[in-house]
Amino acid sequence: MLYEAASLAMRYWFVVVIVIVFFGAVVISVKEYRQKHFVLGVAQNSIGYLSILSGPDDVLGENLQLMQENTIGRSRRVDIVLADRSVNKAHSQVYLDEYGDVCINRLGDGEVTINGESLEDNALIFTDDIVCFGNVVTQVHIKEDDGDDT
Repeated sequence: MLYEAASLAMRYWFVVVIVIVFFGAVVISVKEYRQKHFVLGVAQNSIGYLSILSGPDDVLGENLQLMQENTIGRSRRVDIVLADRSVNKAHSQVYLDEYGDVCINRLGDGEVTINGESLEDNALIFTDDIVCFGNVVTQVHIKEDDGDDT
């Protein structure tokens, strides 16, 4: 009886391997689909991004997504972390106002400049503006409104 079971297993081992490989491929495909779906959802909800032109080496050259409301600072509790000593824990806020304009608001006493001019309270920002948070220099890229108000 044991001999017959071993003989049967030896005869059809490749079927078991094919089933295991198939289920592994399905699991990997489902994970990739979910990850791509999440990334596309974030991209659709984003209002643009900040390109890091100079600053800490770990974020230099990266594009940081801007959502409808973002707090920027050095703390881990903010939405966009800029790990530089010149940046306050909660340095500023970038948000989409009720008119569809992108605004920046300085929080606390952190230095924020827009195209070389110091920000006192809040201001509108536009594509290609250079915004400095302390010593971190970024360029703003705002996603164009597609005009679809559905």
